Amino acid sequence: MVASTQTEIKGALTTTNKQLAALENRLDDLDLDPSSDEDKAAASGEGKTEALRRQLEEGLRSVQASQELLNELLSKSQEEAVLKLMKNQYPSSMGMFGNNNSGFQAVTINGGVSGLTFGKR
Repeated sequence: MVASTQTEIKGALTTTNKQLAALENRLDDLDLDPSSDEDKAAASGEGKTEALRRQLEEGLRSVQASQELLNELLSKSQEEAVLKLMKNQYPSSMGMFGNNNSGFQAVTINGGVSGLTFGKR
């Protein structure tokens, strides 16, 4: 499940990267296009090229925001996968000791225990 989610996110990131490149190329083409409609701009108050440039820049900002969110989502998904793996490898133990909470109490000991004396002296 986590792997398929990560695959979907990576696919969405690839699509976003392609969209970002396409928008940047269109903006570059606009900057290089010498046939802008500046003569019409005086009559209409705004040139078509400038309106298109604004739309492309807005689209560019939107795609960049989507890219950031997808990267964050991928990172969280990877963290979740690591935590799930660790939880499966190192299961926690839970012990209940009752009301008399005195003396030595242990649930799981994965190492040695030394220096203990049992009984009263």
